[in-house]
Amino acid sequence: MTTITKKLFGKTAEGSTVYAYTLDGGMGVSATVLTYGGILQNLTVTDNNGCAKNVVLGYDCLCHYEKRGAYYGSLVGRVANRIGRSTFTLDGTEYVLPENDKSNQLHGGPEGFSRKIWSATENDDGSLSLRLESPDGDMGYPGNLSVCVTYSIKERALEIKYEAKTDAPTVVNLTNHAYFDITGAGSGRTMESLLFLDCDRISKTDLELIPTGEAESVTGTPYDFTTAKPVGLHINSDYENLRYFNGYDTNYYKRAYTGESAVIGSLTDPESGLTMTVVTDLPCVQLYTTNTVDDNPPDFAEGARHTVHCGICLETQFAPNAINSPEADSVILRPDQSF
Repeated sequence: MTTITKKLFGKTAEGSTVYAYTLDGGMGVSATVLTYGGILQNLTVTDNNGCAKNVVLGYDCLCHYEKRGAYYGSLVGRVANRIGRSTFTLDGTEYVLPENDKSNQLHGGPEGFSRKIWSATENDDGSLSLRLESPDGDMGYPGNLSVCVTYSIKERALEIKYEAKTDAPTVVNLTNHAYFDITGAGSGRTMESLLFLDCDRISKTDLELIPTGEAESVTGTPYDFTTAKPVGLHINSDYENLRYFNGYDTNYYKRAYTGESAVIGSLTDPESGLTMTVVTDLPCVQLYTTNTVDDNPPDFAEGARHTVHCGICLETQFAPNAINSPEADSVILRPDQSF
């Protein structure tokens, strides 16, 4: 069974204590989760050659998480991705949200779940549950929302289970924002990773990454990963948003989505053969390839360099800006429902 160890990770600038919990499944997979932002700080995996390597980019200093705005490894909510113009209407009432991405709200706002201190419980089955109470009006959202996110390691799988309940109609779209490097954090080979996505359509967006309401086929474009290929193979193509955003920042729709858990994609290191398969019960995944970095960014843990295209995010989700689209019902949570 999974063992859990707990240690002090640091204190926030406001003096809140942050702990790191390491879950070791005993089969060559271990994960470290922080109570700050529910961050997946480390995911160490033994590959086919018996070499243990961390495949998630994370900092070893809490101060870097507090200062950076890139959601490294964090839980994001209440609403992942963007809400266009930071407004939505629910049951006839318009809600105006604080902006943090031009005129839009991104990943729950400037003080979203990624910046909260979560309470942790070690469960008898070796899993770790993080809980958060988001009050009515938090980042502009209605309703008191109770959230529980449980991390567990089952054989060689890391499972993240999300649950939420509300006392008033609200909007919920939770995800994890880990930056993966299946070739090993700091290897310098990130873009050699072979990516497969079981997705044949992407959201067409404007230049603020707000969906226009149209979905485009990936066939014949650099966005086509229906057959595995290196992530970086076409990343520098002179092609619409790919050029404008210096890489992929794209919502993909699962093929033949049924609502049941299914493989939506995978990442493979062509050198070691190590493969990470992504299974989700959600209809979409956002592919992001670390397209920008701040000036003089700090290194990640163990000296891994923080550079453009050094990590790959696969954020399983409902569609961006769904509340302002025909897909609104997918992200509306009511008191008689559970997320």
